[in-house]
Amino acid sequence: MSKVSLDADVIIVGAGLSGMAAAKELHEEGLEILLFDGKDRVGGRTWSDSQFENGALDFGGMFIGTTHIRSQRLGKEMGLEMVKARPSGKMVWDLGDELLIAEDGSYPEKTIGDGSDLKAALAKAFAAIDELARKVGKDNPWEAPEAAELDSKTMATWLEENVSDLLVRKIVGSDVTIITGVDPAEISLLFFAFYVAQCEDMYALQVTANVMLWIGGAQQISLRIADKLPSSSIHLSEPVFRVNHGEDGVEVLTERGSYTAKRIIMALPPSAAAQIMFCPELPPTRRQINRRTNFGRYLKLQIRYEKQFWLDKGLSGEIFSLAPGFFSLDVTRPGDKVATLVLFIGGSNYDRWFEQGEERRREEMLTALARCLGEEARNPTAYIETNWNGVEFTMGGPVCSMPPGLMSTCGAALREPIGRIHFAGTEAAPAWTGYMEGAVQSGEAAAAQIKGVLINDLAA
Repeated sequence: MSKVSLDADVIIVGAGLSGMAAAKELHEEGLEILLFDGKDRVGGRTWSDSQFENGALDFGGMFIGTTHIRSQRLGKEMGLEMVKARPSGKMVWDLGDELLIAEDGSYPEKTIGDGSDLKAALAKAFAAIDELARKVGKDNPWEAPEAAELDSKTMATWLEENVSDLLVRKIVGSDVTIITGVDPAEISLLFFAFYVAQCEDMYALQVTANVMLWIGGAQQISLRIADKLPSSSIHLSEPVFRVNHGEDGVEVLTERGSYTAKRIIMALPPSAAAQIMFCPELPPTRRQINRRTNFGRYLKLQIRYEKQFWLDKGLSGEIFSLAPGFFSLDVTRPGDKVATLVLFIGGSNYDRWFEQGEERRREEMLTALARCLGEEARNPTAYIETNWNGVEFTMGGPVCSMPPGLMSTCGAALREPIGRIHFAGTEAAPAWTGYMEGAVQSGEAAAAQIKGVLINDLAA
């Protein structure tokens, strides 16, 4: 491919937040880009309706953490405003046969089987996970001491070996599922320790990563970046099915044609990249990453009420439920005409609950909320399910995870470029995988990898 025949300097596959962040960086450098996505919208796993009746809704990623500096900066640069989520108040813990109330951001008190306190036992279990995460680290976990041994185990095995009380195991295991969308028996111990290290610690994952929202919804970041790009550079509803790559450049093929560039960024979750043919084929370790990482099973449910009636009872709207198994937060924004609770349900809880059908799902969930918050919860003004397993070109959520045996043998291929192919997406983030912060960091990192070398190529 000669320089004069190229359609762009860089092709980006995936118009989610990561791909859009990369596109912005490269466009501002004066480079020509082409951006492809199978969806009919930009934003990827951020998906909002800013005009939704009575207030914006985020069907996908929404939360901003206190240390999410890069994504905060990008959102503000795009003219967005942050507001606090999670109002103060007490939290409800629904253990199925018992309701417990805890202080905001804390664990409940209850005497458990061995005579110890549930709060202390949970704190001990999460501290043990944090310690393991520190030993594994966020950069090269496959090089950690005992990496192969840790990767041979699941989180379920670790819980059985390290947490003696059944109730504590259930709560910690349910927390793993809420975070990743998969059950502890499905996820590598090494991978989960790495995930926690990337996101600082368990307290950050449970609290400080989920404290702020964007007014109008998180997808606006991608939409406003798109407004700054040439309209001809964005190809939506045009999935890439083949990537040819070599010493001279890259070529992507879609049903509408072929396009060439000097470099390419795959801003996709690995499971989506696995659907694309590469010629020549990618190295074995990267093929394993693409084919063996799995999205969780995940549904995001948003329920709206005339007012935040739980606040009148001293409750924050935050619920940790073992039955039917979900986590809820109050995400009412200033200016909303109604109150909104968001609920996350994943893994085997999702499997069991979702197969009941919409009417029975709604009945069971409203009954559970009424048990936790009061009978007013039975009468919402809106009930909106977003089943991420049914979202085309994503087919799951919130993040791809690794089963045992993958990270210790192939993890080094997660972020490393292959020739002229660079990788982004929150799964390839240097930190905060699974969050918008990770998406922004990975997109900017991929752009930084290629800016200098590509500018030198063009000057030659």
